[in-house]
Amino acid sequence: MDELGQILRQARENKGFTLKEVQDQIRINPAYLQALEESNYAALPSPVHARGFLRNYARFLNLDPDPLLERYQYSQKHPIAVGNGDISPDAPLPSREDQPFFDPVNVEVDIGSRRDPESTVRLIIIAALIIAVALIANRFVPLLLNNEDGSNAITAGVTDAVNNIINREEDAATSETGAEPNPNLEEGSSSQTGTEPIISTSRTNEAAVILPTPTPTRPALPATLEEINLKLDVTERTWMEVTIDEDVVFSGIARSGDTFEWTALEEAKVLTGNAIGIFATINETPLGRLGGRGENKEEIWRTTQ
Repeated sequence: MDELGQILRQARENKGFTLKEVQDQIRINPAYLQALEESNYAALPSPVHARGFLRNYARFLNLDPDPLLERYQYSQKHPIAVGNGDISPDAPLPSREDQPFFDPVNVEVDIGSRRDPESTVRLIIIAALIIAVALIANRFVPLLLNNEDGSNAITAGVTDAVNNIINREEDAATSETGAEPNPNLEEGSSSQTGTEPIISTSRTNEAAVILPTPTPTRPALPATLEEINLKLDVTERTWMEVTIDEDVVFSGIARSGDTFEWTALEEAKVLTGNAIGIFATINETPLGRLGGRGENKEEIWRTTQ
């Protein structure tokens, strides 16, 4: 074990993590983590994978990855004797097809927390019953009381009730996030995100008018990339599916506050059902939110644009 492996292992033990606990956080196979701590780079799929794993592991341990990457590069150019022979400085690390880039066992799929279709049906039935009761009251109550037709007031009340029932889940999600500042907002932006709608209402109980605001211009990436370091910060609960080099590495519900990082050699793809809830960063370049609230969005990045 060289000094690089000792630094990683000591930092992990100081934080009290096991390799399995680290795997649950950053989705890297424990065998690869152990290989980094033992400086056994031949056990990793390729030098590109080794750099990506080392960078993500160092960030998780709150270590500066740049000096560690320089030490790794130096160790590859100035190998030491292992066993009965020396490692050639020009020899590439062998690719191991029997070990996947990500262990599918580590993927957390939260199917149970998706919206139950039966709950949606119940909401529709409740709304229909409210409308039916309102129509009956609108027809007969004024006759019994010998008053004018109260259809305007009742219609406005029914509209408010239906809107409250349909949107109560979204209101609950908004109240959970509160008004705390989001660290993922781009510098110079206002307290509202650039893709959140502006809601304008009148005093006559009319339905709310949603006026979408323009989406900020996304910074351009280089035409060619050696690799794609994808970082996703989840700011709102959303379903998403992430595919790295044609392997699905995550499919399920991501919750507010979750952070994910992956390294792709050719292609990274993200599919989400609530695009405003995902803030994407590619190779430390913030791209911003993927879209609007409740928007189904698919984003694909390739090493050759």
